[in-house]
Amino acid sequence: MAPKKKRNARLTISVALFIAALVASFLMSYVANKDEKYWVALLPIAAGTQIQQSDLGFVNVSLGSSWDRYISSKFTPIGAYSHRAIAAGEILFSDSISTKALSTLNEQVSVSVRAVDIPQQVGIGESVSIFQVHDQKNGEKSIEPSLILRDAFVVSIDRKGSNFGGETALTISVRHELVSELLAATTRGRLVAVRTHE
Repeated sequence: MAPKKKRNARLTISVALFIAALVASFLMSYVANKDEKYWVALLPIAAGTQIQQSDLGFVNVSLGSSWDRYISSKFTPIGAYSHRAIAAGEILFSDSISTKALSTLNEQVSVSVRAVDIPQQVGIGESVSIFQVHDQKNGEKSIEPSLILRDAFVVSIDRKGSNFGGETALTISVRHELVSELLAATTRGRLVAVRTHE
């Protein structure tokens, strides 16, 4: 009888261990695949700008083992500063923002650009380079176009006034120290936006 009891005990322990392994595996899979709320950009966010409530929303996703690289709803990024450009629909990376401002905070500046001087394909969240162009008049010596800004982040474009060759209102994100240079360029010639390809 003793050997039979030992076999039964071993069988019982084996079955119990098998069931425990199945339950543990199920629980681990459930936790790994459980959806959680994470912050997502609703609008494109330029590098060096302070994040506002209207810029963000929530999305329910399962990120598995990568969950700690993103910002969950348990923390708030409102008021933090972006360290790089963030695209609309992008879940916020922990290392893409900081509570400390960059050495130079970007500001939003609107400039008027002729409809023909900005590509129709340029959209919000893209980068453009801004050149200053001088129109040659009355036999004046021609002046080479000059680069004013490189990789300026497009915040908004208002093309309502561009009908029949009118003006387009272009709002771009510009480092603080370059704002004066950009505004001065608008008084000395016309601005041309060149789409930046990555």
